[in-house]
Amino acid sequence: MSIDHVQRARTAWPFLVDRASNGLPPYTYREICTEIGLHWRSARYFLGIIQRHCSANGLPPLQFLAVNAASRLPGHGCVGAPGSHTAHQSALRAIRAYPWPTIAQF
Repeated sequence: MSIDHVQRARTAWPFLVDRASNGLPPYTYREICTEIGLHWRSARYFLGIIQRHCSANGLPPLQFLAVNAASRLPGHGCVGAPGSHTAHQSALRAIRAYPWPTIAQF
């Protein structure tokens, strides 16, 4: 049985959009996975799909709204991940300003 990471990304999308739209702090990987009923180690797969979608469509990196619990920054697998809290906050401002659709477009 194959795992449908695209469907998992679609399920996570509205949770991330809600955080962006309401200016709430980023989820930890464990928190976003708990919201959608998955183990935290699966986050990289569905967040990677969101990352590729945002990159391919010129969108702000919505996946930056999921972070490592210890560093409070996106992990090393996140393309273009900000290396500092200042850079991350700057990226979050752009993410929060974008008019995100509530349903994933992939």
